[in-house]
Amino acid sequence: MIVMSSTQASSTPKVVPLDSERERLADLERRSLLAEQARQQAHHLRTPLSVIKLISETLELELIDDQAHRGRLQRLLGAASTLSNALSDTVRSTRFGDGPPQRLDATTLAARIVRIYGGRVVSINGEAASADGGGLEVQVERDTFEAALVHCLRLIGIGTDCNGVCAHQPVLECRAGAASLTLRITAEGRQPPDIPGERADFQLMALAAERAARESGGTLTLTNDSATLELPLAPSAD
Repeated sequence: MIVMSSTQASSTPKVVPLDSERERLADLERRSLLAEQARQQAHHLRTPLSVIKLISETLELELIDDQAHRGRLQRLLGAASTLSNALSDTVRSTRFGDGPPQRLDATTLAARIVRIYGGRVVSINGEAASADGGGLEVQVERDTFEAALVHCLRLIGIGTDCNGVCAHQPVLECRAGAASLTLRITAEGRQPPDIPGERADFQLMALAAERAARESGGTLTLTNDSATLELPLAPSAD
């Protein structure tokens, strides 16, 4: 906790408490997972609903003179349409990260999140990391990008063995190529982190993080002990 005198407070920029930042990131994490869950449910259910609709419409044509059966098929089509609309409403109600992409200093943002979770930044382009990152910009939707970084931390075991920062700390390495930025996050600790990969929420985290990378024109590579985001650098502002 930081305590300042009234003189200091008037001349010092406001510092956001770590607990508030962790809570904000946890909220992004939850919203991202809810949105991904809704998308996955809609995807899995729309396929059988499409089959039901196609077969019902075909039977309706074949039974054009059978009013009784056509009436039943119309009720079936109506029920399928209701379910399809309900899925669309669910996806819309849990929408997340649908703002426009913006130019972001990705190294600074990633370094800040890693440090919030008790980690460290070891290098930027092979040199000692500065306190504020490396000034390398990508074009992403901010909430989606931040949530994806938190998902990556969970997927390599950060915060999975207790409620908060415990036995394992994240380590971030940033490398820039001619047209892309690579952010590699690993976990360090005395023993391998406990990663409950069979949990449904961890599967959703992987899907959401992969989606965030893909929608930004990049890729995500996950292993047992690392998460590597490779994103295209934003074009020159000139």
